[in-house]
Parts: sequence; C-alpha cells; structure tokens
Amino acid sequence: MGKHKTKQYYDEAGLLIIKPYRLKDLAAIFDVRENTLKRWMSVHKEELNKNGRQYYTVQQVQLMIEKFGLPQKLNTQIPIRLNHAA
Repeated sequence: MGKHKTKQYYDEAGLLIIKPYRLKDLAAIFDVRENTLKRWMSVHKEELNKNGRQYYTVQQVQLMIEKFGLPQKLNTQIPIRLNHAA
C-alpha cells in the first residue's frame, strides 16, 4: 500500500497557508464536521458559492477566516491535588 502524504495547512510559523481548499480540507482547518461548516457557510451563500468548482477560491477562504475565525487549540492543564491523609 502506498503512503499518503499528510496535508500541510500551516507553515512552520503556525500560520495558515492561504490557498484554494476543498470542503473537507476547510472542515479539517476549522476543526468541525463538514455539515457544520456547510451550515456556517449557508449564511453567506452569495459570497461562498463554488459555482460547480471543486475548490473554494483564495478570496472565499479569506472571507471564511474573516467571518468564522480560526480555531485555537487551548492548552489546558488541570492541577492535581494530592490528598494526604494526616
């Protein structure tokens, strides 16, 4: 079986690479299911219409980022309290 190359959405500095993307790639970028992204996009039907194309344009990707923002991964740590019986 051949190895699939992992898609790279972010550069070395952690910034999103702005280029045309398919719906499944955008869902991965926004960290949501495709149906959720479609629902978000339905509010902006005119601007985000693909017109039969497979990819969303750079301008459409930029608009999505402007409207939806980019997800941020939060690094949360729960402090561990040791309960010492005295």
